[in-house]
Amino acid sequence: MPASDPSDLTSLLTDWRAGDEAAGRKLMEAMYRELKRLAAVHLRRELGAVTLQPTALVNELCVRLLSGPPVSCESRLHFLHLASRQMRRLIVDHARQKKGLKRGGSQEKLSLDEARDHAVPLDHRIADMNEALTRLEELDSRSAAVVEMRFFGGLTEQEIADVLSISTATVKRDWEFARSWLLAQLDQSGAR
Repeated sequence: MPASDPSDLTSLLTDWRAGDEAAGRKLMEAMYRELKRLAAVHLRRELGAVTLQPTALVNELCVRLLSGPPVSCESRLHFLHLASRQMRRLIVDHARQKKGLKRGGSQEKLSLDEARDHAVPLDHRIADMNEALTRLEELDSRSAAVVEMRFFGGLTEQEIADVLSISTATVKRDWEFARSWLLAQLDQSGAR
């Protein structure tokens, strides 16, 4: 089934939401190519800070979505927004786990002299962006949703406007506000 057929996708979403697990699996199959594109967008923005591959990210997303309760999505765009939000969480979780491993995890502790030759620089961009976006959600949830859909989800301004039932002009204003606010927050966290 082509992922571009909205009526089939809406039907699958409706059936999945009603408890049809097979519809959920069919939905993931139908959306797999688009989810993989979305994952590639997410991971490309991380500039090497995350070692995940798009296929692994999508597979983990599908496992999480299919193992939990059915999601409440009305359309392909709502589903992509949810998928984008979940991918962001998966990337942050992966970065946190990787950071824990860099700090030694359960490995034997070394003295500073012994560890000096094994130091690995930490990349805090992912955690900083996630924290800033979480603060923005508390301040202005719609602007945060615009960022998630545009930056993480790759949705167009018109698609975002359709999902949020607002005008494209409002999407543009929310994007400009959120972008400026997030940049200021990230500048502050970089100065720490």
